[in-house]
Amino acid sequence: MEELSLREAIEIVIKGKWIIAAVTAICIVISLIISVFVIDPVYEAQTMLMISPIKKSEAQAEDINNFSPLVDAISRYPEMSIDTYREQVKAPAILQYIRDEMNMKDVPLSKIASKISVNAIKNTNLLTISVTDVNPDIAAQIANLVSERFTKFVSETNQKQAVSSAEFIENQMQKEKENMEKLSEEYKNFLSQPRGPEEVKMELDSKLLKITEYKTQLSQIKVDENATRASVNSARSLIGKTPQKLITDSTLLTDELLSGVIKEKTGLTSEDLANIKMSTEQINMIYVELSNMLNQLEVQLSNLEAQRMNIEQVIQECQKEIENLQVEYAEKQQEYDILKLDLDLSKEAYNAYQQKYKESMIMQSAEIGKSSIVIVSEAIPPINPVAPKKVLNVAIAGVLGIGISFAIVFIREYLIRSKK
Repeated sequence: MEELSLREAIEIVIKGKWIIAAVTAICIVISLIISVFVIDPVYEAQTMLMISPIKKSEAQAEDINNFSPLVDAISRYPEMSIDTYREQVKAPAILQYIRDEMNMKDVPLSKIASKISVNAIKNTNLLTISVTDVNPDIAAQIANLVSERFTKFVSETNQKQAVSSAEFIENQMQKEKENMEKLSEEYKNFLSQPRGPEEVKMELDSKLLKITEYKTQLSQIKVDENATRASVNSARSLIGKTPQKLITDSTLLTDELLSGVIKEKTGLTSEDLANIKMSTEQINMIYVELSNMLNQLEVQLSNLEAQRMNIEQVIQECQKEIENLQVEYAEKQQEYDILKLDLDLSKEAYNAYQQKYKESMIMQSAEIGKSSIVIVSEAIPPINPVAPKKVLNVAIAGVLGIGISFAIVFIREYLIRSKK
């Protein structure tokens, strides 16, 4: 068959218009019959939930110790977003509950799930639960049962986690308590021992105070020793310049008693006696006093030197004692710090477990579902069905009828031309 022109195609369509009309009409009628009399109407009931997503609470800084974040990880509420809630609506436990309540024991869970659709309204915390069924009352009833059971399901799920967390925390808390008691006993035994770090520290402080006093005394003795040595040197210099004896020259006339006796015995005149010279030698008292002072200074210097040497020896011994005490104190303090740190960490861990255990007990009694899920509107039996969509079905049937009729017309024309 040769190719058809547009004109010939239009002529074929016009010639077969009754066939096109008839086939199209038949398809539309069949679609109407099926939509009205064959396919059962499907109704959709809808309920709306308002969700408050559960998120990890931010603890106050003063309530957190080093172990709180670790313990919190196993005892906190699960972080549930809108999407998490949406995925849980069609959980098997909820579907089984619907099947039992609606006496649908012979209906597979997958079929019940296919009746339910869950959608999150964009930019809101609202969820819509839609249920389709041929019975509007059943659709509404299932939608309401799903929303109610979902609320309880969320509470039960969180309670199960709370129970599991509480059991784990209780076991850990008991272990930590035993560890804390053991460390506490070791700590007490250490403190009850003689020469603890505080006692050694007090002794060390006392020794440091004494050695400071000794060094102060030594400094003063050195000053006094230097001053005394300077005085000794000065005294020696003065003594070297001072004569031990004083010699005085005089005539006999200066001594009246002696001159009188000589005159009587010798008969000499006063002029004769005046020509006779007499030398007198006597001890220099200044020299004596300087010698005494020098002796005293030398004794004082010897005492100061002895004191200095004695204090230096005491300081040396005290320094050794201080060094030994410092080593002992460092060892005792290190042992004390380790015991104290272990005990403090154990107390922090125990307190963290105890706090989280109380929170877990509260979680067990709390109905999270009711506090985080609010049924905004319950489902009511719908009046108008959502399926079948008669208008859409008729439109599709019309398009399909036109297509089939066109095919019939052109095939018919082809067969006619083939015979010629």
